[in-house]
Amino acid sequence: MTWRRQTDSREFSPGERLRILVARFLGVGFVGYFFVSLSGIAEGAGILASWWTPLAVVLIFGPGVGLLVAALARPRRIGPAAGSAAVGILIAACLWFLAWNGDVLHGSARGTWMSAFAGMAGLCATLAWKPWIAFAVQFVATSTIATVDQVGLFGNRASQSDIVYAAVWSFGLSALLTAAVIMALRSGSILDSTKQSLDRSAALAAAAQAREREKARFDSLIHDQVLSTLLATDRADPGGRLVTDARSALAELDRVVDDSSRDATVSADGIFAQLSTLGVDHGVAVGATVDDGRSQYPGAVASAVVGASAEAVRNSVVHAGPAAQCRIAVELRPGLVRVTVEDDGVGFDTATTGSGRLGIDVSIVGRMAQLDGGWSRIRSEPGAGTTVIVEWAAV
Repeated sequence: MTWRRQTDSREFSPGERLRILVARFLGVGFVGYFFVSLSGIAEGAGILASWWTPLAVVLIFGPGVGLLVAALARPRRIGPAAGSAAVGILIAACLWFLAWNGDVLHGSARGTWMSAFAGMAGLCATLAWKPWIAFAVQFVATSTIATVDQVGLFGNRASQSDIVYAAVWSFGLSALLTAAVIMALRSGSILDSTKQSLDRSAALAAAAQAREREKARFDSLIHDQVLSTLLATDRADPGGRLVTDARSALAELDRVVDDSSRDATVSADGIFAQLSTLGVDHGVAVGATVDDGRSQYPGAVASAVVGASAEAVRNSVVHAGPAAQCRIAVELRPGLVRVTVEDDGVGFDTATTGSGRLGIDVSIVGRMAQLDGGWSRIRSEPGAGTTVIVEWAAV
């Protein structure tokens, strides 16, 4: 038979791990008490019927060992095992009176061997039932075992006041331990609930961020591809660029429907090829520094960098002026993509440019800001041209 340990901490919450730890502690306590109580068990058997001692050993130590096994190998069964251990102690204590032969303990005995288990019943009950039930079990167990001790020591001469005193003392002392365990388990439960609430909040926040990113992505797509193509229809198109842009817009819309490409990786050569095509389409010179053309980059990075660069090139072609010269400088290194789009056109005042412009705020700045490790910078002055830098560095 194969025994498989199932207590990998990754499978359980902090509260459950605390519960397992308490169960292990109690289980080890039962095993330790067994060896410590051997002499007391033998001595106490002299004042009891022969059937009680073996039955009591089974009722008390059997479930106790079962609790230890559950804590080590089957944590989901800790509750039933702990409940059985608590009930076993109560049953053994109650049966003691039926087995008592009227004799008393002699020598230096200060109580029966069961006195060591007066507090164990309540502690086990904390793992199985609600706190008020655990305290009730604790009260019954300590009261019954206190009576057993007094009767075992003094027989029929045991006074009621001594029994009450012993019961109150035993319950008061053990109740502190029971309350401490209950509070610890409750703290673990609160921690689990708080963690679950935080996980749900994080999931909702992540979903909201995903929706915002998708909205920004569609805003960029609509501006970069659809609107710019539609606005170009009222201008002369001697080179047939409008047709090319329209096809590019349709292709990009198709890629939005099939979003799997964003999860793939793109090589440095692949990114450079897309930027080269961008330069050819707009008549812009492209220069590149590529360390290793086989270097791989996330598909989302390639999409954002190329998209932001395309918007910068389109802005230059449309707004820099007819005599302006535009250049694209590409730097591709392992874990780094940097594209610089620079022109010597009319430029603009970045301080007076209104916010909310899709071309800059969304298609360039916002698009790069969505990437972990992505950023952008726009430098421009009236009459001094414009420089747009987009960069992604692995984090």
